[in-house]
Amino acid sequence: LNQADIIFEHITEAVVTRLTAIFYSQDPPAVGPIRSARLIDLELPAMYDAALGYSGSSNGVANRLFASDFASRILGPGAFGYYRTGDTSKPFEHTFYARPEQLRQSLGELNRPPEFSGVNMQFTSVPPVGGTAATQIDINYNWEVVSWTYDPATNFYYRTAGGAAHVDGNTSEQVRARNIIVPFVNHVDDPTICEQISAQGTCQLLSVEIQLWGEGQAVVFRDGQRFEGTWKRSGRNDMLTVYDADGNQIPLQIGNTWVQLMSIYYANPLSSSP
Repeated sequence: LNQADIIFEHITEAVVTRLTAIFYSQDPPAVGPIRSARLIDLELPAMYDAALGYSGSSNGVANRLFASDFASRILGPGAFGYYRTGDTSKPFEHTFYARPEQLRQSLGELNRPPEFSGVNMQFTSVPPVGGTAATQIDINYNWEVVSWTYDPATNFYYRTAGGAAHVDGNTSEQVRARNIIVPFVNHVDDPTICEQISAQGTCQLLSVEIQLWGEGQAVVFRDGQRFEGTWKRSGRNDMLTVYDADGNQIPLQIGNTWVQLMSIYYANPLSSSP
């Protein structure tokens, strides 16, 4: 996780969260456990001109993925680079991993530098003006509270989840980030896609569509400060960007970023303190 350039944490149909990681500047030796795709994964590859690696999906999500503009860059579970760990101490669905270097080989001629043809994120080592002190961040996803604690000595935020340090499986180091972005986004159930079917054949859980287009409220944390803003994504190939009240993009600290996508329907899920 610490080698991903950007990680999106997003709510699924069972109100637990999943992670989608964007790897650009570094490839770790292994990534996993790799799980199934959701509707949000229709948007993220378009933002970063990326390929998508996943373990599978519901039929409804699969139909949309393979009708997308990045269908040729989808690496299904049969592609070269995936493997099972054979770890019997974990549930079987938590044993699916991949070697990113081999996944890139699976792309063949499509393994090329991304074009980034839309609106891009901005980075600078100098913090913008107008922030307020925020060294402790708590994000309540209802099923679990995610916290980030800022360390001025390293200029990193360090992550805990469920009251325990969140640890990178490759390095055993605590997960850390230079930037935390919390966009508040409309979440709706898609009545045409079922993610969980009962033994009786009835749908128990509909797929959640996170409508990551248009604009909405967002909060950016960097350098121990909190900045209020508005997230925007007007075009399909635009990255998620955040703007201040004057319409200027809030630049991020140089380094990795966690995007904590939050539903607009959650009551006061975000708090921070100096």
